[in-house]
Amino acid sequence: MTSTLNPMRPAPGIPRPYHFPSFSRRQLANGLNVWTVPIAGSALVNVHLLVDGGAAAEDEVHGGIAALTAQLLVTGTRRLDAAAFAEATERLGIEVSSESNWDHARGAFQSLPRHLDEGLGLLAEMIREPRFDVGEFERLRAERLADILQARSDPGRLADASFLMHAYAADTPYRRLSAGGPETVEAFTHDDVVAFHSAHYRPGLAHLVIAGSFNEDAVAASVERHLASWEGVGPGHRTIVPHAGGPRRIVIVDRPGSVQSELRVGHIGIDRYDPRYFPAIVMSTVLGGTFGSRLNRRLREELGYTYGARSGFDTRRSAGVFTAAAAVESDVTAPAIAELVALLEAARTAPFGEAEVKEARDYQIGIFPLRFESTGGIAAAIEPIAVYGLADDFWQTYRERLEAVGIAEVHAAATELIRPTELLMLAVGDAMTIRGPLEALGIGPVEVVPAP
Repeated sequence: MTSTLNPMRPAPGIPRPYHFPSFSRRQLANGLNVWTVPIAGSALVNVHLLVDGGAAAEDEVHGGIAALTAQLLVTGTRRLDAAAFAEATERLGIEVSSESNWDHARGAFQSLPRHLDEGLGLLAEMIREPRFDVGEFERLRAERLADILQARSDPGRLADASFLMHAYAADTPYRRLSAGGPETVEAFTHDDVVAFHSAHYRPGLAHLVIAGSFNEDAVAASVERHLASWEGVGPGHRTIVPHAGGPRRIVIVDRPGSVQSELRVGHIGIDRYDPRYFPAIVMSTVLGGTFGSRLNRRLREELGYTYGARSGFDTRRSAGVFTAAAAVESDVTAPAIAELVALLEAARTAPFGEAEVKEARDYQIGIFPLRFESTGGIAAAIEPIAVYGLADDFWQTYRERLEAVGIAEVHAAATELIRPTELLMLAVGDAMTIRGPLEALGIGPVEVVPAP
């Protein structure tokens, strides 16, 4: 089946102007960086408190301790047990959350502007004096172990985790999920959580982001009142140097009896600081970032192999992965992988068309303002500026830097960032069904590993 554009489809309009809100920052005497984004007339205010306590800050023996520590923060404070803390947040009508990723941990809340001071007080108490109840620790650790087992029964999640494990070498922490694996999580003790929090939840490398409608003088006084006495500087994070797990190859993660295969094709990509970041965005959008992208058009619309094919870069402080992905029936696993590989290789040699580059660029430009429709989205947008040290005008100049990406830049990104000799082609499926056809492709040695 060939995909054609409806000639009656109206042409896209010119994107409306958008200006990211102005913001200011200052530093308290204890080293805490305070970012304020006033948004007049907003009905809500969002507050994010970021610490250098992500998975990059832990050692591999305790892989996942950062995630468990962050999860525990919302289960009470030294003064308030879990029930009392929940009652306090409900009384104020605020939503409190805590989580972590590889590059930082975050405690946050959303409230009406009139409850900002009380909410900030609870957030500060949660971050500075968490309860870390032993019973809650045991419950959340058990939940994490149960989630690991559940993920192994989900082909998509298993494919994502397996791809990381095989894309990176054994000495690269990124080869596992930031929340850790069973071998480390099961060994965690309550003291491990307390020690990680004590070392890393310090103001010296922390950022407080406040976005919404507020009085700046009142906010400054509130921050001083609740956080100025917080002390210390944490040890920071490790510098992760990614190494590839091996040369071009096919890995089958065996799930006997599976009628579908989850496919992941790619290799190590770029970090958040790479100067090719914007060309990479446009290039991956052309390949697999929209419904009309090359991957989706070929595998879904023309061949009918899948409901959807996609591609993208996972950018972090160090290089994450570039991946093309799809889920297909077992009997088309080999031709689907062959098509994915052929499309990636063709991106390096076949010229990009002006129309497809423009469509991808316009798509990214068009969806750009959508992420800032809420105060939460705006607060989240400050995070990469704070955590990665991006330029203050990053969002103000975002559109124009996308607009500057042309065919030459996209082709250069494809040539430099897609490396056929390093492709990991991974399939989670029934090895007895798919191994023979994959070997017959002759596009790389085939290895079969058992599902965990």
